Amino acid sequence: MLNLLTFDATETAVTLSVVAILLAFVLMLIIGKKKNSLTSKKITVIALSVSLTTTLSFIKFSLPFGGSITLFSLVPVILVSYYYGVYLGALTGLITGLLQFITSPYLLTPLTFALDYVLAFSAVCMASIFKKAINNKTVSLLLGASSFYLLRYLMHFLAGMIYFSFGYVYDGFPASNAVIYSLCYNLVYLLPDFIISLVFLLPFSRTKTFKNNLLIS
Repeated sequence: MLNLLTFDATETAVTLSVVAILLAFVLMLIIGKKKNSLTSKKITVIALSVSLTTTLSFIKFSLPFGGSITLFSLVPVILVSYYYGVYLGALTGLITGLLQFITSPYLLTPLTFALDYVLAFSAVCMASIFKKAINNKTVSLLLGASSFYLLRYLMHFLAGMIYFSFGYVYDGFPASNAVIYSLCYNLVYLLPDFIISLVFLLPFSRTKTFKNNLLIS
């Protein structure tokens, strides 16, 4: 499949993504300093989690028709979002999504870029939304992680509809209904990826390391 936008446009998007990552860190520093909520330790933990997620994303099983299943690559940023809250979680997800694009750039339209890399990964901030509402840490973490994957699926689904409406469908696949195609295409790799993440998160959430916040203390 060929990019709808030019190679120069893809290069420009990669450059802008690098700039956006730098600006995200600057934004964290500025706002965090004003609110006295961001420490050098938090910045280090965020940087390490993003790096680990990016590294783990290369350990993957690529499906024949697109998409890949990774080795719980998003677990580090899910945990950071759970520990640090919606604001830092969203910025962590944003940086992660932009790095995903930089390491494997594919650009169809500006809207698909925003859906697939910006909004889909920034949605990791959902990991912390049940933290205060539910006392059981295991339940709140798993519900938060589930909410993230559900919202990520929605973003990829919307982007997929755009791809398939442009005719980016593999030979032999029914292309008459972009909605059904996108629903199935994204579910095939995101559901196993989600299950693998839960396989790690469920036992980990019951450890003293998680319950006592030892990863960030």
